[in-house]
Amino acid sequence: MMNKKLGLIIGSMVGATVLGFGVYHSSADAKDTKLNTDSIQQMVSEQYPGTITELELDKEGTKKVYEVEVRDGDTETDLKLDADTGEVLKEKSEVIDADDDFDDNEKENTVAKTDDLISEKKATDIAKKEFDGEVREVELDEDDGRAVYELELVKDKKEADFDIDAVTGEILEMDIDTEDDDD
Repeated sequence: MMNKKLGLIIGSMVGATVLGFGVYHSSADAKDTKLNTDSIQQMVSEQYPGTITELELDKEGTKKVYEVEVRDGDTETDLKLDADTGEVLKEKSEVIDADDDFDDNEKENTVAKTDDLISEKKATDIAKKEFDGEVREVELDEDDGRAVYELELVKDKKEADFDIDAVTGEILEMDIDTEDDDD
């Protein structure tokens, strides 16, 4: 009887430890990578013509990777890069239909304005002035023909989502949520 209780207690502790370890390592954290998003953005821009429309840090198993989408005219290239070395792990290019996301004018305007974009660091600084949290995700996207940085920051049990105009630095949208405990 005593051995069953001891086994049950030890099994519960091991299970809780494994579960806690899984939760702790479930999200990618930019501060644990050797290359930041600005470095990745520069590397990709030097090797792939066009506009970076998405850039996000993700985790695949124990490896952290940057997922990047580059559009050049009617071609979209999806890249997966090692977050520590910048090595291209996966590359997929496809011709996109003009009706997919943009009309032709929006695509041309986006490519033309690439040099006018504020840096990802500047967008992050703007968001941190409003909500001083840890940056979990930064993505350069296009919304209604406008280049926008989408940022997610977290601190304690709060999460803030920002849409920042990638040309002017204006905060277009800010949403702060508090996570509820289901205890």
